[in-house]
Amino acid sequence: MDPNPAAQAHFQKIGGEITDLTTAMQTADIIVATTGVVGLIQPAMIRKGQIILSLSNPVPEIYPEAALEAGAAFAADGKSVNNALAFPGLFKAALDVQANAITSAMKIEAAKAISALAERGELVPSPFHPDVHANVIAAVKALF
Repeated sequence: MDPNPAAQAHFQKIGGEITDLTTAMQTADIIVATTGVVGLIQPAMIRKGQIILSLSNPVPEIYPEAALEAGAAFAADGKSVNNALAFPGLFKAALDVQANAITSAMKIEAAKAISALAERGELVPSPFHPDVHANVIAAVKALF
């Protein structure tokens, strides 16, 4: 739950339901945490088969290894979703097309290009994947 009232209102407007952590952990199949609160998610809170994305960096709400050991079907932390995947290509594309701003549409296209390179079982490819930056550049430039 985001403590920001404007974020909560937007979330509800698009169909989200505001709840507390305990209820979310008991009912949600996918948990996305970006709180920065180390240890927020305890292994005992995880239900078998949940997907846990504890994306705070440098220390997540729960480490992926602990989440998997507790029964999560998939788990990732913020280290696996690294800015280095998007920003070199996104900035290069913006410079090439002389964009005045980095827009949401540009970020979405970058995300699509990145996710297309993920192998089975990966959330995203390695930042060292040989095609990631070129694909992001091409995808973003295609908007212009």
